[in-house]
Amino acid sequence: MSALIGVLSTAAQLPAQPNVLFIAVDDLRPELGCYGVDYIQTPQIDAFAKTGRLFRNHYVTAPSCGPSRYALLTGLSPKVNHDTTNHAFKQNLEFTAQRSIESFPHMFKEAGYKTLSIGKICHGKQDTLPRSWSRILSPRRNHPKFQNNSGKKQRPAVRGLDLPDAAYQDGAMTDTVIETLRTLGDKPFFFAVGFTKPHLPFWAPKKYFDLYDAENIPQAKWGNKPDSPSYHPSFELIQQYGHHPELGLEDAAYRRQLKHGYAACVSFVDEQIGRILDEVEDLGLDENTIIVLWGDHGWHLGEHRIFGKHTSFEKALKSVLIMRTPGMKKPGRPTDALVQSIDIYPTLAKLSGLTPPKDINGKNFLDLLNNPSLPGPEYAFSYNQSYGPPFRGKPRMYAVTLRSRVYRYIQWQKDLAEGEILFRELYDHRSDPGETNNLAASEPKVIKHFEKILNEHLD
Repeated sequence: MSALIGVLSTAAQLPAQPNVLFIAVDDLRPELGCYGVDYIQTPQIDAFAKTGRLFRNHYVTAPSCGPSRYALLTGLSPKVNHDTTNHAFKQNLEFTAQRSIESFPHMFKEAGYKTLSIGKICHGKQDTLPRSWSRILSPRRNHPKFQNNSGKKQRPAVRGLDLPDAAYQDGAMTDTVIETLRTLGDKPFFFAVGFTKPHLPFWAPKKYFDLYDAENIPQAKWGNKPDSPSYHPSFELIQQYGHHPELGLEDAAYRRQLKHGYAACVSFVDEQIGRILDEVEDLGLDENTIIVLWGDHGWHLGEHRIFGKHTSFEKALKSVLIMRTPGMKKPGRPTDALVQSIDIYPTLAKLSGLTPPKDINGKNFLDLLNNPSLPGPEYAFSYNQSYGPPFRGKPRMYAVTLRSRVYRYIQWQKDLAEGEILFRELYDHRSDPGETNNLAASEPKVIKHFEKILNEHLD
């Protein structure tokens, strides 16, 4: 009963139609000061975390941009193979079009909100959700040396030029966001802002590289290749960018350069987010605005001999989630509870007094916004496909993975919609947080328990 009273109290403290500022950041793993990473310089996000609720154990639905964002926006877990791919939006166009509410921005729009989008929110063009937006904005690109991500193959993966922030897409976009915030007036708004960094290429103004001494950035152990269908040879990095050294990722200096570039991009985006949050406060909008900062998935920085995402390991599935609501109780207190990206949709609906479609799969976590000490759900579920070469002679497989408070269980199947199991992985995070020791063969009782949970979940 006390938990229910807390949830009702949280919702009651909010204005009747609170604004929503939703900030999505591409490829942002919890590599932030507020997540206990001491070498990284992220003062703006760290300051924001002190005013909101940081979720230490937030898991995305899929470790790739497209399926992660499709599940987040629609509230639907993957059901078939293409739901785990970057084609999720395009492959589901007809299905999404026949739903009465196609996404949670659409839900807000139907409730009378002005819904705006800029940057990377969907995967591909925002018009894959055509009913969701009142306006789709584009960043102003008026700098003569504007840096974009085109021409990937012939360009280096890491580059820091002595240019202003506005010479980069995320900096130019931030200027547009600030200008737009000043024009929104009194009508309630839902504003989705999507940053592309720290996605490859690791390009940012030189001043953000200068924040770091590359030799002092800690490096992941370059260990053995994992015996797992998750392993892939960092294909996005190696195939889509050029100027790699002769030894490729076997070159320790190159691995250090890559992590330096990732850190610089994180600091660059941190500054842009800080500018937006400062503007929200200067305009007095913070008293009536729910703010969400979300990373679409994690990223390996050398762990499991991978630079990239697309795996069913912790590093690819765990990402950033920080939320702030007007009048939040116990701001600045993080929670260790397990939460899923798919839970954000019903949570925003509940906070705003709206009713989401009955077919969405997530559950709201208002109780954790009110009381961060609560244990939260028992499990978080994620989905993936294999991206590397055939594993033990088997072609592409599809994974459903369950994260409990202690274990990660990964079940690789021939097909996402069928139950034929081809390979299993089990990792005990009490003794093996790096997920290097597969216990599947030695823990049959644990496997049987998690298989049952997954079967019930998939049904």
